[in-house]
Amino acid sequence: MKMSIIEALEKLAELNNYENILVKIKDDEPTPIDLEIDDFRKFADDPDQTFDLIVTEFTIRELDENGKEKLGEPLYKVIK
Repeated sequence: MKMSIIEALEKLAELNNYENILVKIKDDEPTPIDLEIDDFRKFADDPDQTFDLIVTEFTIRELDENGKEKLGEPLYKVIK
């Protein structure tokens, strides 16, 4: 589904009932999701750029040109 990273992070928060959610990008330290959304809004070159993403309760992953999940690390994963 085409969406921005901010939309995907907001959907991830919704799927987790807006509880205190920590998200992690690859090997970075876990960050509260609301701070990650704010940082993305402030520092992204184009915060409204859309990507083919799938959002589950636990991850945000990119989709390939065939609509399949790309292999490897998710863009974000939930750490509770």
